[in-house]
Amino acid sequence: MTHHKVDDHTPDNPVLLEVKDGLATIVLNRPERKNAIVGPLSDALAACFAEASDRDDVGAVLLHGAGGGFCSGLDLTEYNADPPPTWIGTASSSFAAAHRAIAECPVPVVGALERFAINGGAGLALACDLLVAGEGAFLQVGEVRQGMPAAMNLAWLSGRHPLSVIHQITLSGRRFSGLDLHRLGIALDVVADDEVLDAARRLALEIAGFPGSAGRMMKEHTAGMVADVVTSADRIDRGAALLAAAGQLRPART
Repeated sequence: MTHHKVDDHTPDNPVLLEVKDGLATIVLNRPERKNAIVGPLSDALAACFAEASDRDDVGAVLLHGAGGGFCSGLDLTEYNADPPPTWIGTASSSFAAAHRAIAECPVPVVGALERFAINGGAGLALACDLLVAGEGAFLQVGEVRQGMPAAMNLAWLSGRHPLSVIHQITLSGRRFSGLDLHRLGIALDVVADDEVLDAARRLALEIAGFPGSAGRMMKEHTAGMVADVVTSADRIDRGAALLAAAGQLRPART
């Protein structure tokens, strides 16, 4: 795969990858669309995580969005376009493959939640092993407000959090602030909004610098749990794919 540096914010590169000082930085790169998810972004995200996973010089991954925001979810304008985009037939499998690539990443994944992580974007934030959130940022699993299953969100929550937290996040469809996420055990750290990316990078670099591939060893011991999450995610996502095929995707009512 040809990867592009994280400062190469050109529209034909929906995801960027740079490896430096043992850290792989992966950037969702559609800032003009609030880093909304389309098929090519899912494919590129899977490829970037696969490359980072295959490299011996990577001790951690930092995932964030370009333009100061994380991810606004599926790009419903593109998904519901007429005529449909060429990638629509494989969009669901591409999205599942991206999550599988994150789940199979052998090193810790640190997410930088700036401003928003909504629906499908929330799923990517929840897929991170450790999350640093801004005080004014929010995460919203709003699929219940659309009459849809929560797809990958429910799968990741089920693998990592108690039922009370899962119900609060998924059944209410509400926005949860950075402070809420810290209280619920979803975010490790909460920092000022303008410090999120720097704080997440420091954390990821610290982990990448631990001796003896410690992060890899820790994740190896939880590999079975992650495999269960991916299996669950594939099953749940089939429901979302059926709704998408029926043309029932609608913007969240917030």
